[in-house]
Amino acid sequence: MWKYKYRIILGFCVLLLLSGCATTSIFSSYTSQLNPAIQNLKENKTLDLKKELANKVNSSDKILYLMERGRIAQIQGDTDTSKSDFEAAIQAIKESDEKALISASGATAQTSAVMVNDNAIPYKGDGYERVMLHHFQAMNYLEKNDLEGAGVEARRANAEQEQALKRHEKEIEQAKDSARQNHVSNSTPDAVTNAYLNTDRIFSKVKNSFQNAYSFYLSGIVYEMLKQPNDAYIDYKKALEIFPDNTYLQKDVLRLAKQLNMKDDFDRFKSLYPKVIESFLGNNANNSELVLFFEDDFVAQKEQIKIPILISTQAINFTAVAFPIYNIKSVSFSPIALSEKGALYGVTEPICDVNALAVKSLKEKVPAIVIRCLIRSCAKAAAAKVAEDKGGVLGSFFVSIYNIFSENADLRSWVTLPSNAQIMRISLPAGEHDFLLACKDLGVSCNIKINIKENSKNIIRVARAGNKLYYKVMP
Repeated sequence: MWKYKYRIILGFCVLLLLSGCATTSIFSSYTSQLNPAIQNLKENKTLDLKKELANKVNSSDKILYLMERGRIAQIQGDTDTSKSDFEAAIQAIKESDEKALISASGATAQTSAVMVNDNAIPYKGDGYERVMLHHFQAMNYLEKNDLEGAGVEARRANAEQEQALKRHEKEIEQAKDSARQNHVSNSTPDAVTNAYLNTDRIFSKVKNSFQNAYSFYLSGIVYEMLKQPNDAYIDYKKALEIFPDNTYLQKDVLRLAKQLNMKDDFDRFKSLYPKVIESFLGNNANNSELVLFFEDDFVAQKEQIKIPILISTQAINFTAVAFPIYNIKSVSFSPIALSEKGALYGVTEPICDVNALAVKSLKEKVPAIVIRCLIRSCAKAAAAKVAEDKGGVLGSFFVSIYNIFSENADLRSWVTLPSNAQIMRISLPAGEHDFLLACKDLGVSCNIKINIKENSKNIIRVARAGNKLYYKVMP
């Protein structure tokens, strides 16, 4: 009898060990693993990218860790490492998507998710993250002065925004099928719905999590540099549809509508944006442009809440299941101003609220998360009943401890993304400039020296990490 009991205990210990080896986030929260690196960036400490996350980029969550390291490298100005890591992440996503829907590894991951938690499922990247992956890779190509490469990544980002919706619909349908097969309800419990109510205001202005104006705007810039104004106009209009209050977008759409002789469009936009009509013409023949991309700090991180879920078994009447949630109190944007020798040139305006995209993405996944949690609760309850029947109190005790210990919410997400993105586009005379870039709201500033090239677009990417402004002047 005791021999059998020990086998039960040993079996669960083995399961714990194996599931812990399957991914790095099952029993150690993902955010706790990345926060030290983020703190180092905020303190202006250079990270050793050869060592940073080195033991994790080969795990089942390698897509996520590669994106994180690529983003850290880009902030620090290490374009080669960033480009390499992003390319590896893109390739890993492609390989993951090309796998059969039912595979040995996929089945094992799903089984582990039932008996452990959602962290056992290899991370494949949310839709908005995949878009931003191609977006930032396009910036790496711009840094390398490779316009063709930047154009390819811009098109991939746009295509990803279309494919993400199809994937989302498919995932929801698969979750419903799983609910039917396991005889659990596919409706979201009231306790879960109420827990997410406070996030509704965060994403109320976001149509979906798959599209963002920042990526459309970047592709528009790239297309203009490639002398493809029609494609640029299309993407500027898409960006404006998502973020209609950005005056830089309004000016670009008006400018290209006139340049491309889109009379009906021009008249319509002129009536919609009368305040910018006087300045839409942009540069004169002797001036050049400065385009500034500002990526502000870091996106919010998921937190864990545990909610009691009733289940219909004799062994246990209810169990606590863990859910991820964003606890964002308010939404605000802190612009940065560009000046030279006391003369103000312009102020950035928001074009993408990445926090809102992240919150919206999580809310879209809630139905599937709930179904997996309900299935897992029933499976764990059944396991506890079997352990009690076969192993007595001792078996039931160890299974209960395992169930409590293993129930952790999936807090994984690309946490080195910015909380929001802002843009500025202004006309400047060619020549040497010594700019002051300052954010009064946050008390941060830096000086940037740049040689503005004549009759060209000059790009500066600025990323804030705490009280540090990192910048890169693109050739």
